Amino acid sequence: MQTRAALLCDFAQVREGVLMVSSGGITRLWRSQYPAPMGMMLALMFEVAPDQIVTAREIRIHVETEDGAKLAESIGMLQGVPPTNLDPGEKLMMPIVLDLREVSLPRAGRYQVVMDLERAGGVIDTLSFRAGFASEVHGPIGP
Repeated sequence: MQTRAALLCDFAQVREGVLMVSSGGITRLWRSQYPAPMGMMLALMFEVAPDQIVTAREIRIHVETEDGAKLAESIGMLQGVPPTNLDPGEKLMMPIVLDLREVSLPRAGRYQVVMDLERAGGVIDTLSFRAGFASEVHGPIGP
């Protein structure tokens, strides 16, 4: 199993085995005050051999502060039934979406989303982002 895409995005969904992502690749977010909701989703796409999808594979996601303090954990399962019409050696693309919109960020600063895929036959991977104050981009808010 290999990760083919991992994106923090405004919204994502899986429909009929296809991944739809809106505003993907977020590395910065701006809030007027903290604590504030993260407001993002995690879209993942895996390339999987047909014999690997029959067994359920756990995908564990942690949202952490820059010093490693865990803020939230989400667990997804990757499992399916391989189609019967695959070409010899063909692999499957399997999408999964994890909703992180309600994760509370305590303050402005660096954060990371750690994807622990070891139990799913993959590796540990990390996406990072910076949370800042909206006034840093838009100037002072309000009167």
